[in-house]
Amino acid sequence: MKLKFIFVIILSIASILFFDLIESTLLNIGLSWTFSKIIPYLFLLICGFFLFFQIRKGITGKILKNVLSFLILFLPFVIGFILHPIFEGDFSKDGSTSVKNSSSSDFKKDGLMVISIADCPFCFGAIEKLKLIKKRNPSLNIEFVVCTKNKEYIKNYMEEIDNSFPIRLADNADSLVASANFRFPAFVVVRNKKPVYVWSNDEFGVRAIDQLESDVK
Repeated sequence: MKLKFIFVIILSIASILFFDLIESTLLNIGLSWTFSKIIPYLFLLICGFFLFFQIRKGITGKILKNVLSFLILFLPFVIGFILHPIFEGDFSKDGSTSVKNSSSSDFKKDGLMVISIADCPFCFGAIEKLKLIKKRNPSLNIEFVVCTKNKEYIKNYMEEIDNSFPIRLADNADSLVASANFRFPAFVVVRNKKPVYVWSNDEFGVRAIDQLESDVK
């Protein structure tokens, strides 16, 4: 009992410490974004249930057994959740089929257009996710468009993207800003050079990415 208990404790700690690595590994082996997001939390719940039953078997005192077993039941999950919280948009899927200025000349290529602005930390933070989407879906055209006229403002984006997909300045920045509903970054699906769907940053969760990838495949 002790060896199993200690082993699961170590396993739980390792899972919490390498939480992001587990998620990225699951993505790299081809699991969906939704399952890759859920599985690390689910594993911590399973660890908690195992520890719960081990304590129920190993401790004879009724009060102590009940207190300790129920305390530890959700402990791995709670610690994991505190260190790796689930935010409101993480599992979001719903965007909008209504895109303003749909006739804009900026919608040149079919695929996924990412509308961004200069010096936007959320835009910069989305690049890593976009690189992984491109890696998983080589045939998907991704274009990172920055609503500015000054090339100096996109150097940091270019360095982070590192030629993983094209980046350019917007032809009509004011028009694209409206297409993004003034929320950045915005993720726009373009078909036949027309925007057909748009997600804001807090709507582009794992289920939205799964939807995007299923359309590609």
